[in-house]
Amino acid sequence: MHATIADSTESAESADSYTIAKPRILVVEDSTTMRKAIRRLLSNDFEVVEADDGDTGWELVRDDPSIQVVFSDLMMPRMNGFMLLRQIRESIHSRISELPVIIITGHEDDEKMRRQAMALGATDFITKPFDSLQLRARAKAHAKFEHTQRRLQQATQALEQRSTIDPLTGLANANYFREHGPVLLSFAIRHGNELSVLRIDVDQYDELFRKRGRQVADKVLVNISKIITGSVRREDTVARVGLSKFAVLMPGANEQVAREVASKIHDLNQKAGYRLGNTRFAMTVSAGLVTPALYENLQFDEVIKLAEARVAKAMASGGNTVVFEEGPPAESRAAPEGRRVALSVEEALILLRTGDTAKVNEQLGPLLRRMFPLLVHANRQLRLGMDGALLQLKNRAKEL
Repeated sequence: MHATIADSTESAESADSYTIAKPRILVVEDSTTMRKAIRRLLSNDFEVVEADDGDTGWELVRDDPSIQVVFSDLMMPRMNGFMLLRQIRESIHSRISELPVIIITGHEDDEKMRRQAMALGATDFITKPFDSLQLRARAKAHAKFEHTQRRLQQATQALEQRSTIDPLTGLANANYFREHGPVLLSFAIRHGNELSVLRIDVDQYDELFRKRGRQVADKVLVNISKIITGSVRREDTVARVGLSKFAVLMPGANEQVAREVASKIHDLNQKAGYRLGNTRFAMTVSAGLVTPALYENLQFDEVIKLAEARVAKAMASGGNTVVFEEGPPAESRAAPEGRRVALSVEEALILLRTGDTAKVNEQLGPLLRRMFPLLVHANRQLRLGMDGALLQLKNRAKEL
């Protein structure tokens, strides 16, 4: 098996920086003569990538995100065109599953083979021998369509990245998790609290997607998200951080509490059953739990990497398990309290949401003095008539 790229007059390194790259097309065909013919006809308008069988073609589709259109013969050794088409359409990655695939057929290919290819998701057909105008027209039309679709997907992804909510499950998304996690960790370090992080992966999700389709796979993810949110405490944050990946931030949770939450999530997923028609199936999860020893320069990324490693260990052992730290739960992993550090307004709000008012009361005066200009502005802007009350508040704040 091998893959070749059509020769160009100059390398990418020496090309003019203002040159617009040609659309890249993959031709999967076991006939060297046919590949050369297609390359000759298309090379003026496209960069042509070649593969001599479906296995090599699939590797190129999987690893090269710049491919915009696939031309594939049906009858090839090893992986044939039908198998390649199925692999592409069943991919969990939309970049691959939505690629235009044009099937190259010959006069000897009967109508049954064409119907089979269409049922598997073929975008179009072209019959050998083909003329240059027909080949170029199909290639240009589908490359333009794929380019437009890709731009729309990129715009959608950009909007999702600016959001903090996962649209499928309604949970926090990876963007929120990356921003909120370091804040909670910093808060825990500064105030001698504890923090636990749980990472959860759905076992064999790729296989579920391929066998049952996106609709069923999405329903499973929604149900698992409900199991997780129903198992955690009110102050915990649950996020969907990947296609089939979840995470839970547990402020103030020591290792024993966090283990109980993780075990409950795991047990409920073991008991959950799913039904598709007359078929019943189950889905399990693998998880990794971390309750780190806190120190001043600890980074949130370090905690996540450790949690990821424990998830990987759980999945490598066969899945359907939770990996905790070796040995029994530690009684306390909080850092020494040391001197009192001034609370930020954001930290005070977090404490209030978790019901921990004692630390807020200790620093109520400085917090009010920090917030006072905002309260005065709101009073004037909204014409609330609270001048007298604000004056009393200012005087009391000085005494605290």
